[in-house]
Amino acid sequence: MNYSAILKCLREYFGADIADDGMIALIEKWREWYSGSSEGFHRIFLNNGLSTVSRQMFTLHMAKRVCEDWANLLLNEKTHIVLSDKNASGFLNGPNGVFEKNDYRTQLNRLVEKAFALGSAAVICCIEGAVTDRNGNVVKTKNASVRFDYADAESIFPVSWSGDTVTEAAFVRRAVENGETIVYIQAHLLENGEYVIYNRCFSEKDGLREEPLPDEIAPVLKTGSDIPWFSIIKPNTVNSLVPSSPLGISVFADAIDVIKGIDLCYDSLNMEFVLGKKMVFLRRDLLEKDEDGNYYAPQDTNRQLFMYLGDKAIDGDMLPQEFNPLLRVEDHVKCIQEQMNYLSSKCGFGERYYRFDSSRTVTATQINSENSTLYRCIKKHEILLEKAIVNTVKAALYIGKKLLGGDFGETEVKVIFDDSIIEDKAAMQTRDLELVKSKIMAPYEFRMKYFGEDEETAKRILSEAHYG
Repeated sequence: MNYSAILKCLREYFGADIADDGMIALIEKWREWYSGSSEGFHRIFLNNGLSTVSRQMFTLHMAKRVCEDWANLLLNEKTHIVLSDKNASGFLNGPNGVFEKNDYRTQLNRLVEKAFALGSAAVICCIEGAVTDRNGNVVKTKNASVRFDYADAESIFPVSWSGDTVTEAAFVRRAVENGETIVYIQAHLLENGEYVIYNRCFSEKDGLREEPLPDEIAPVLKTGSDIPWFSIIKPNTVNSLVPSSPLGISVFADAIDVIKGIDLCYDSLNMEFVLGKKMVFLRRDLLEKDEDGNYYAPQDTNRQLFMYLGDKAIDGDMLPQEFNPLLRVEDHVKCIQEQMNYLSSKCGFGERYYRFDSSRTVTATQINSENSTLYRCIKKHEILLEKAIVNTVKAALYIGKKLLGGDFGETEVKVIFDDSIIEDKAAMQTRDLELVKSKIMAPYEFRMKYFGEDEETAKRILSEAHYG
């Protein structure tokens, strides 16, 4: 991505004077490790005495694995977004709702993975199909709908912020149209306390050359709201590398040296087998020639084991010599496991999250009791993730109600995360059922907690079950 050209466009077209604070170089570095290949580390150059040769190092791609695991721990198919208003819930969660149309759950899981890899990501709410006047006011929404765009850290340019909260930002989206790369820049700026969204379109030919916007994209859209139509997702970890930046830090930013150690050990393990192959040294007297004059050993190409040697005496010097190097497999495996323990600790999983031991099964209850570090880190990251999800829901509901004419009032939004990963779900349900029997917990509260239902739905189902 041409960052200098984008920063220039933001300054000239949007009046956003954004300086490079060092995050761009860090994000590019994290991108390399996330992809599993850092050219300065994984490309090995060796001198064999005759010439310099190079090869690609073997790698376990642990940076990506760490981010995948965090995304799956925090957001999976058992995560529920519950709304207290039935109509609002149908608007978002219904069979043809906003979430389904935008494949929100799948995309959000992938976005969390990218956020933990590159430090930040964003969900941007858009209104698709709306018609605006020349001043940017929405005048027609008959065929309009809510659309979500997704951006990783490389495409996020904060314009203004307070503490860690980004209040204004620009987002870059690249698309290929008719073989040409088009760059869309969208800026969410506050004017008189309300957000105004500006759109521009550029061709990557000759730098960035402005092009006309497609008909379905309005150059200016006045939201009429102080609610931002974007939500930033990032790990709940302090950015110690660039403290002045509102963007987050990669979850493996402090573990790159450990990832290097893992790949060094894994590469050495593989090369142990490459260099340690069994070899048999034969004198040429023991070889035969084929029709083309090429030498072959007695057992090559399914030939007989025995070979006629004539009247030559067989002495010790003529016997085949074997080369059977000792393979240090166990030492390598122990080293890799030790490095994995360091990685687990550095990335917030506790000390022994990655275990290559299939001899026993570790249950969720054991994880909770043996590895409280993981429990605390999950709960810590859920704080910022829940905030981002709630902000996205509020923006979508604002569009649905104010601009699309949705019939729903004030709605309470609750995110139910999957705690079965850190606590045995069956044990939790058994415990809460006892609370229901003791009348400490209401039956509808039980259904809301474990079935992701809103209060009205839970009470209705219980009523139907009671009188049915």
